[in-house]
Formats: sequence, structure tokens, C-alpha cells
Amino acid sequence: MLLGHLKKIIKFYIFKFKYPKASIGFGSSIDKNSKIEQGFTIKSNSNIRNSDIENNVAILSSCSICSSQISNNVTIYDNVILHEVIIGRFSYISSRTIASQVTFGSFCSIGPECLIGYGEHPTDFVSTSPVFFSTLKQCGTSFSNINLFEERKKITIGHDVWLGARVFIKDGVTIGNGAIVGVGAVVVKNVPDYAIVGGVPAKLIRFRFSQELIQKLQIIKWWDLPEEYLREAQSLIAQQNIQMFISWYEKTKSCESLTESNK
Repeated sequence: MLLGHLKKIIKFYIFKFKYPKASIGFGSSIDKNSKIEQGFTIKSNSNIRNSDIENNVAILSSCSICSSQISNNVTIYDNVILHEVIIGRFSYISSRTIASQVTFGSFCSIGPECLIGYGEHPTDFVSTSPVFFSTLKQCGTSFSNINLFEERKKITIGHDVWLGARVFIKDGVTIGNGAIVGVGAVVVKNVPDYAIVGGVPAKLIRFRFSQELIQKLQIIKWWDLPEEYLREAQSLIAQQNIQMFISWYEKTKSCESLTESNK
């Protein structure tokens, strides 16, 4: 026990030396296959393996990040497990969420205790047990020497998506841009852009905006705008008159086009 604690202390100071500009908590580790950019914070007892972490990312305590890509200004809260995950800028993932083979867009808000992508079983075979159709040996052995069923399918979560607490998302599902998924929902099929869904299984409750406004927002793709534009438009984004924001964008782009044509 004492030896194990001593190893943790040595490893802690090795990481402190290797990443002098990062804030690294005791008991955390970053393997040699990972790349860390500026403004990085990792709290205690978290592990990063084979992952790329961009600027101003915070990973809190007891997290496991493996084979993932995390963009700028992202926060991962306590006890999160991510495997083969891509996260867009200005998103956060709340505590005790587990995600595997998922792409999150930018500006996503992911609630606590979500389960996003952890495999499927066949419903039309004689047995649902993977011992008969999988070579992964989930129970320690397998009766099959080939994979006979697609157990994993990638999940895509669009930009500006809000998932409430304890949401489950089935493998292969796509959540559209701007969608909201209610607390405790079980999502088993694709969710349209800007839809609000909830329930078990999740069903459409309503759309956030009219189809005309949704189409305009989809064309603008504001989540791709440079940060300085979004800061300038902050007061227009944080209010209920969507057309005011759209008009600002159209005016801004028109001025830019005029400036370019006069050069």
C-alpha cells in the first residue's frame, strides 16, 4: 500500500514536469499517446489514454477518457467515462455520464447519468446471449469464431443539443441540431432538428420553432461562427425573438460581402 502511494507521488511529479502549464490533480495520469494543449486542467484520479485534448479543457475527478477528441472550452465533470468520443467546442458533459462511439457537436449540454451507446443484442435469434454471436468474449468465452451480429453502431449528436438527466440513447441513433431530450427519456430512433422529445420510448412533444425559422438556423449554422462573432451576438442569442438574431446575421454577412467586393 505504501509502495503504491509512493508510485502515485512519483507519477504526479513526472506529469507536473511534463506539462508545466497544466493543472494536474493527484492520482491522475496521461499516457504518451495523448496530446494536451494550453489551459488544460485535470482533477484527481482521472485517466487519459490515446486522446487529443485542445485548449481550455477541464476534466474533473475520477474520469476515464480513452481514444477520444475533445475540442476547445469543454468541461467533463466527475466520474464520466468516454470511449471513442468526439466533442465539439463549448460543450459540457455532466457527472456520471457514460458515452461510447459518440460524436457530440458544439455547444452541447449533456446532463448527469446519461448512458449513450453501449451495444445491442439481437431480438430475433434463438438466444440474445453474445456467447453465440460475438467474438468479444463478454462472459469470458465464446462459442462463435466470427461476429454474426453488429453489436455497436455509432451515435451522432448534433450541435446545440440538450440532454436531460438519465437519458438513454440507443446505438445508431442521430440527434438533430438544436434538439432537446427530456429527463429519463429512452431514445430508440432518430430525433429531428430542433425537436423536443421525451418519454419511454421518446416521442415528439413539439418543435422549438417554426419550420421556417428552423430552416434559416440550419442555413446559418451559427455554431460554426468564430467566437468573436458569437460574443458580439450574445444578447441576440439569449432572447426569444429568433428573427432578431437571423436579421443580425444577414446584415453582418451582407456587410462582409460588400467589404470583400470593394477590395
